[in-house]
Amino acid sequence: MKRELYFLLLLIALSYACKQKTTAMTGQQNKIIDSIKVYTPPSHLDNQYLNFSSPDAINTIANIENAYFNAYNTTVSHYYGTQWYYSIGQRLYASDSSTVFDHYASEKKEVTLDSMHCTIYAVKALESGFGTTFENIKKEHTKIWSDREFAGWSLGYILTKFYNWDAYLFISKQSPEYKACLRNFKTDKTYHVWQQLNIAIKNVFDIDDDKDQINTLLKANEFGWGFSEQGWHTWITRFEYLKECNWNGAPAKKYDVDNNKPLFLKTKFTNYTDYDSHIIVFPPKKNKKTSNSL
Repeated sequence: MKRELYFLLLLIALSYACKQKTTAMTGQQNKIIDSIKVYTPPSHLDNQYLNFSSPDAINTIANIENAYFNAYNTTVSHYYGTQWYYSIGQRLYASDSSTVFDHYASEKKEVTLDSMHCTIYAVKALESGFGTTFENIKKEHTKIWSDREFAGWSLGYILTKFYNWDAYLFISKQSPEYKACLRNFKTDKTYHVWQQLNIAIKNVFDIDDDKDQINTLLKANEFGWGFSEQGWHTWITRFEYLKECNWNGAPAKKYDVDNNKPLFLKTKFTNYTDYDSHIIVFPPKKNKKTSNSL
């Protein structure tokens, strides 16, 4: 009887201990998971491009975006929008006459802060995809435009002219460029950038009427270099999604005093309505087989 009672008590104790251990373990696991949330899944694809690695380009962007969004709600990121700095960051706090940016910088004093806008963001992807070859692109850019900063159209020209990338025009009938772009394509198959070198294009798609064709083309390409309306905005594509940097984006939710969108955004390309004309330039493929599974 004593022996049976002993084993009964032992079983109860073990059962209680296991429950306590499981609860603690689950809480710890959740804490760890919460601290490493992934908002942009990385690329695990085999590279399909010639002399350009789309997985390297995409994963550089994924690392930037995940670092930003992991910090956005609870702490502060070291990435902030260039325009946010001027429109909000320079506002003064009434209590101590310091700026919003001063307060932000004091929270990240051990880390170098990184001002971001659309072209900086897109170039980081392009640079990672090319690796050391990007130094040659920089040299080509300097030969043509001296010390002028990178632009969506300037790199688009270099990619098509010297690296055999293929450019396509996507345009709405509502665009003020519509008639001129179609006329120019029929004349010399180029996209005319005002007072700059024309960019060779392979085809023209109507944003409203050719959505199925557009999606088919996008789904065949893990990476695309893009810009809108003569270069007013620069971005990249990851299959059928347009990925961009919003230069009004705050480094943290608590510093988003004007209720702007966050620093990094993702929109299905065929649903993107901020501009009425776009150029996307795709790298040359090693072969004709494509896949768009993430």
